[in-house]
Amino acid sequence: MIWLLLALLAAFFTSMTTILAKIGIKDVNSNFATFFRTIIVILCSVILCFITGAFQDFYKLTFTNWIFLILSGISTGLSWICYYQALKLGNINKVAPIDKSSFILTTILFIIFFFDTTTNNGDILTIVFLIISMVLMLIGTLLMVGKTSDNEIKSKRWLIFAILSSVFASFVSLFVKLGLNGISSNLGTLIRTIIVFIFSGFIVLIRKDYVGVKNVNKKSWLFLILSGLSTGGAWLCEYASLNIDGVNPVAVSSIGKLSILLTMLFSFIFLKEKFNKKSIVGLSLLTLGIILIIVFSL
Repeated sequence: MIWLLLALLAAFFTSMTTILAKIGIKDVNSNFATFFRTIIVILCSVILCFITGAFQDFYKLTFTNWIFLILSGISTGLSWICYYQALKLGNINKVAPIDKSSFILTTILFIIFFFDTTTNNGDILTIVFLIISMVLMLIGTLLMVGKTSDNEIKSKRWLIFAILSSVFASFVSLFVKLGLNGISSNLGTLIRTIIVFIFSGFIVLIRKDYVGVKNVNKKSWLFLILSGLSTGGAWLCEYASLNIDGVNPVAVSSIGKLSILLTMLFSFIFLKEKFNKKSIVGLSLLTLGIILIIVFSL
């Protein structure tokens, strides 16, 4: 059951990342914030690698490990680029549902590459409930997407970028799962985060998103560091869970969606935000879908 605890912790840390960002780093450029958070994740990974002796696994790294860990980092970077470009060209209420639906393709990919583990050795009942869970999660996610005013869309290209963002995001967990084969998840997280660091750093330099960093106040830096620690905790826990033998990767990926539930709860408690009936119904369906997957993964 350790995998379940790790996956739940990953969801908790993911939700804390969102809340911390919402409270304290509103005035920090999003690309620079992402770049800075990867530095924190790298530091966390290095410390854990020293504590756990994970660096001893460095000699175990195969060509396959390197390829898939690098691909996971590149996929993360490409997903970010496409998502922000889609938001630039289209309305968020049209882009967000497509981006959030990436877990469906992720599930399909896991079924293809890890069929026995994902479907309990091809059990029909498990497959049926897996499909039901996916449908519930999709409907719930779509209901939770808030509406914005209908602004004129600059170009139909937003749809292409939104789809590409979803596709790249769906490949991340699969590449991580394949890249961690035979090595410590802490070492794998370190290598993968270094790739994301290089990728995001390149974006910051090209776009000059570092301009204005000197004007960031101490409070914002504090929350930026805390959000980075939360990001590191989320990645380390999720990948540790994915790396446990026999664990259903779809369950781990789906439990990560619980971060939406926790985020809404924390925002209600700390930020006093209110939610409409549509959001509550969507959240209920999403939660029900996740519970079904957890039950049939135990």
